[in-house]
Parts: sequence; C-alpha cells; structure tokens
Amino acid sequence: MTSTRIIAAAQLVFAATAIAIGALALSPAAQAETFEHSCTTNPGAYATNAVRGEYSTQRIGQDRYEICKVYDAGNRLLGTTNVPNYGYYNSPKHNRLDQAQVPGVLK
Repeated sequence: MTSTRIIAAAQLVFAATAIAIGALALSPAAQAETFEHSCTTNPGAYATNAVRGEYSTQRIGQDRYEICKVYDAGNRLLGTTNVPNYGYYNSPKHNRLDQAQVPGVLK
C-alpha cells in the first residue's frame, strides 16, 4: 500500500469512529427531551384527534417514568404513554442528594 492509501484508510476509520461515537452520545437526557418535545408539539402522534399533550415525570423508587397524556379539543383524555428510565436515579448526576451544595456568598 502506498502512503496515500494508508492515510485515506486511516481517515475513513477515523470518520466511521466519529460517527459511531456521535450516535452513542445521545444521552438519556437528550432522549427525554425529545420525548417531551414530541408529546407537547405533536400530540397526534400518540392518539387520533389529539390536539394537546401534557408531559410530566414521576419517580418510583430509583426509576423515572416520563408520561405523556394527550387530550382532544373537548379536553377529554385520549391516552397516556409512559416511557420508563430504569435506574435513572442510581446515577449520582440524577440524584439530588449526591450533588455538591454551592455555598452562599459570605458578607
């Protein structure tokens, strides 16, 4: 192999690795934000004739459940979709008790 082919092959491997890492970078927080956005801006994706979507979360033990409730024009509940994030609060970054407290300004 010539040096230009080696360089081209290395660049191809580097680009493929970067794409794979980028795909893995979609964190649970980003996924949650996408579910929330979809619920509130496109409620029709969750039930026929839905015009309003309400997003909320609920903690059950160490799991977090994302909830999307969709309603029709008459404010009648058409359906509820739950997305579980098992073990969400096991991670120190999601557990408020484990986060460092920021001291107040001393006078």
